[in-house]
Amino acid sequence: MTNNERITVIGTALAAPTTTPDRIAEFPVQDVWTGREYLVRIAADGLDTPVIPGARVEVHGETGWTVPGRSWRGEASRTLLQAQDVAAGELLLAA
Repeated sequence: MTNNERITVIGTALAAPTTTPDRIAEFPVQDVWTGREYLVRIAADGLDTPVIPGARVEVHGETGWTVPGRSWRGEASRTLLQAQDVAAGELLLAA
């Protein structure tokens, strides 16, 4: 049993999304307040917002397990964030 938590993360996209063979878009985000990194996962068809590296994004979703970082690549461990909604750029300025 896992203790999933519903959260909202406002942060910076560290890379553009990649799409897995099962049509899941994944990209890392660093929270602006805590510096913590999340691996955002969302259905590729549900990602209506273009995400580019360095873009400010707001992600609403549910946390899951921690994905260990690869130290030889300088990657931090990241918490999986199953997103229901992703907003970026100019949409955040209007809020």
